[in-house]
Amino acid sequence: MHWLTRISIANRWLTFLIVAMIIGGSIFAVLQLKMELIPDIEFPMTTVMTIYPGASPEEVMEQVTVPVEGAISGMGGLREIVSTSVENMSFVYAEFEYGTNMKKVNAAIEDRLRAVSFPMGVPSVVPQTGEENPAVYPLNMSIMPLVVLSLSGDKPPNEISAIAAEKVVPELEKVEGVFSVSLEGGEEKVLVVPDAAEMNARGIPMSQLVAALSSGQYSSLEEISNADVNGTTQVGDVADIGIGPAPGTAITRTNGQNSVGIMVMKSPEANTVTVANAVVDKAAEIQATLQENGDDVQLVAVLDQSDFIERSIRELTREAVVGGALAVLVILLFLMTIRGSLVVAISIPLSILVGFLVMWAWGITINILTLSGMAIAVGRIVDDSIVVLEVIYRRLRQGQGFREAAIGGAREVAVPITSATLATIAIFLPLAFVSGIVGELFVPFALTITFALLASLVVSLMVVPPLSGMLVPKKLRGEPVDSWYQRLYTPALKWALAHRFLTIAIAAVLFFGGWALVPMIGTSFMPSMTEKIVMVDIETPLGTDPETTSHVAAQVEEVIGSQTDSKVDLYYTTVGTSSSFIGGFTAMLGGSGSNQATIEILLDADANLEEESQRLRDAVSSLDADAKITVSPMESMLGEMDPSTIRLHVLGSDYDNAVKPAAEELVAELQDVKGLGEVEADIAVTVRKPSPTIHFLPDGMDQTQLEQEMYVMMAGVGTGVELDSRELYVTGVMQTASNQAQLEDLRLFGGLPVPVRLGYFASVDIVEQPTHISRIDEQRSATVTADVTEKDVGAVTRDVQEKIDAFSAEGVEIEVGGVAEEMEKTFRDMGMAIIIAIVIAFAIVVASFRSIISPLIIMVSLPLASIGALLGLLVSGHPIGASALMGMLMLVGIVLTNAIVLVALVEQLRGKGMSTYDALVEAGRTRLRPILMTALTTMIALVPLAIGLGEGVLLAAELAAVVIGGLFSSTLLTLLVVPVLYSLTARFRRAAPARSD
Repeated sequence: MHWLTRISIANRWLTFLIVAMIIGGSIFAVLQLKMELIPDIEFPMTTVMTIYPGASPEEVMEQVTVPVEGAISGMGGLREIVSTSVENMSFVYAEFEYGTNMKKVNAAIEDRLRAVSFPMGVPSVVPQTGEENPAVYPLNMSIMPLVVLSLSGDKPPNEISAIAAEKVVPELEKVEGVFSVSLEGGEEKVLVVPDAAEMNARGIPMSQLVAALSSGQYSSLEEISNADVNGTTQVGDVADIGIGPAPGTAITRTNGQNSVGIMVMKSPEANTVTVANAVVDKAAEIQATLQENGDDVQLVAVLDQSDFIERSIRELTREAVVGGALAVLVILLFLMTIRGSLVVAISIPLSILVGFLVMWAWGITINILTLSGMAIAVGRIVDDSIVVLEVIYRRLRQGQGFREAAIGGAREVAVPITSATLATIAIFLPLAFVSGIVGELFVPFALTITFALLASLVVSLMVVPPLSGMLVPKKLRGEPVDSWYQRLYTPALKWALAHRFLTIAIAAVLFFGGWALVPMIGTSFMPSMTEKIVMVDIETPLGTDPETTSHVAAQVEEVIGSQTDSKVDLYYTTVGTSSSFIGGFTAMLGGSGSNQATIEILLDADANLEEESQRLRDAVSSLDADAKITVSPMESMLGEMDPSTIRLHVLGSDYDNAVKPAAEELVAELQDVKGLGEVEADIAVTVRKPSPTIHFLPDGMDQTQLEQEMYVMMAGVGTGVELDSRELYVTGVMQTASNQAQLEDLRLFGGLPVPVRLGYFASVDIVEQPTHISRIDEQRSATVTADVTEKDVGAVTRDVQEKIDAFSAEGVEIEVGGVAEEMEKTFRDMGMAIIIAIVIAFAIVVASFRSIISPLIIMVSLPLASIGALLGLLVSGHPIGASALMGMLMLVGIVLTNAIVLVALVEQLRGKGMSTYDALVEAGRTRLRPILMTALTTMIALVPLAIGLGEGVLLAAELAAVVIGGLFSSTLLTLLVVPVLYSLTARFRRAAPARSD
């Protein structure tokens, strides 16, 4: 590629004009790039949610869940089906292989569901929302709120909800890029709770009570109580009336005050940061307007994705800039000339800008992965420019004219730097074999580095030579006296060549010693990213009503609010869950129900997360409440799973006699595993529920009307009538029946002109029903979960695996999931990728040198790099994880550069007739400075990333530690071991011909 140099020198001003145009285009591209937390990944997951009103979990499973599973099973690329059946609802979650076209999959699922015959009680449309039933929900980042706002005040929840619906939501929906805005909490109803005993005593069917309430208009609770039911009975005679949260909705508070959560979703194509900032700005405008209008409420942001994204990107940018500055300082110390250093320094921003331009053209976003790639590339992108500039300097000192020095120097190094750069880039090709979330995350990372390195190669051959012609003196003094490091190195090299086998033995000892460090380093999956948020999870006994759970949450809120010298900025409480898809999906995954609450505590920016978590944990522990209260920092995940949770799935056909006892026994077995937190199993707890069995239909009774009336008796129904913007809602009469006799004595019409006792044609048993039924791959299941509290996740998972191997239970099988499964898959795939990368790099070097022996010697740099890579992880305190393995993959390309440029010069010198020994010594002395410069600039540029403590830097820190350590050991040992091996193989090669190009 030295022809680029010839053209650029001959057309210097045209070259600079092209560069200026590229810079302008790159700046434009940077301003257009979307900013996200992680790359825009299509998660290969989808959920089918089906409403089946009035059905028990068993009925939901048998009549809805199993048919839905059957419709999905057998589809191409399917990895796993997980289902949860609860009262009235079915959730079926399907996971496919990454790379599956989910649009086609979701369309195929919808087609298959249309062919399924569901029971009559399953409506085709959800009455409350008008959505299709069943409904297919693709799982992607767009279903999660971009911003969560809280509207709070010293007002009743329904008033706050009305203000939000009328004055806040319409304004937020006008913001460009906002897809939808929904409310959580704040919905109250006038609850009419019928007394089963009184209803039976007066012979009043529930449908008659509902009809009486639906036909009236009321201005007070007293009027409702006095409303006539049948001429002799008033509503207050057979029911209690009050105001409370609507069934199936969450109770929300902010800083202890009643509030409404406002969920803002963005359009998939919109820029996360831009839209989030616009929403927050609009919220400030709305708040000002509300205050002007006398609405005494506060509108604040509870969750804002842009804060974390901007902070992470700001930290990564800072580390990259500092790294670049340090790299330039290293170059200056070596060259001892500001002009020459400036030439190389210009290549850094120029290569990065071109990289951003190509990113924009490819549709890649700015996120913590791509920006980490740019930060990692900063040290490497100067390597080619350093080699080119150094050879120009050397030739100028030898008395050559600038044009001859530039073109001749480019001819000398074009092949080695091109092959080295291509080898560095080619090692990313095997990422195509890495499946799962790791592969999806690191492909944009690899592309970003690839773009920057290709840009740096072109810049070094096209921009550096003509720029040198402007900034570097046309004549330099003769060959400088050897520097101190050359005076140290040359005797060391001669000693190594005189003691070749001892040198190799020392390198071998260091290699095996490095790998002996692995047990001390430990293994993990991916670093967790924490925000300044503490989560308080509250769980009261099963069956606890929302009001009681809310009271316990209020006690915790009081403790939080009473803390002195705390760093708490805001706390947001959610009791129960909404009936929305997100709420239902949360419940499916073990999220909140009426007996559960969460308090999200936002801390000040300067707060210490662990200290504040412990302070709140100690304060809450003194509460005397019948509830399990857990305080922990909130983790932000890079993928779809918690990076430190082990999941064990116990599967079998007999739940009660095999799956459940096996799961309970497994929980007990894992209690003594060191490094595991609390071990739990999602074993379904049973509750007592009425279960009607219809024996026959009386003459004239309509089955459809009977089913509708039975559902209303069990679940309740709205009347459509409002009091002060609150709908009158009649709760299920069966909920207040205290025994079987009262249940069977309930009246209903079922399409008949007169009411009939339920016990006349049916029996009602009070049975134990599970709260939920879980299945995995069409088998009953119970999942045992535990958080890994140790850094060495791999060691803990091995201990868990030993327990599983020794565990014996009839009729069940145990599947390992969670972090253990992901780690095994990632390590296997990354190991294969590294092997393939080595093969690719070897092929490129063979093609460049047109021989086998020299490339084999060059490849020795790789095991030498592993010594420092492992030592770097040990010193930095990072385990071997996905990021560290990516660093080792990168080392395959990076460390070959030094050996390539060294061996290439040896070949050239031998081709000119020099002996092998003299060629090795001369090449080592000549190439020492550029090798040290490129290695040190790369290492020094990565130091800020390696020691960075910010959230966004964590992912790159492991990788940087590996590259720094690997490059350090490889550089030092390559300068000695490669010449020794070359010397040993000299007898097997002929004198290398001088290159004609």
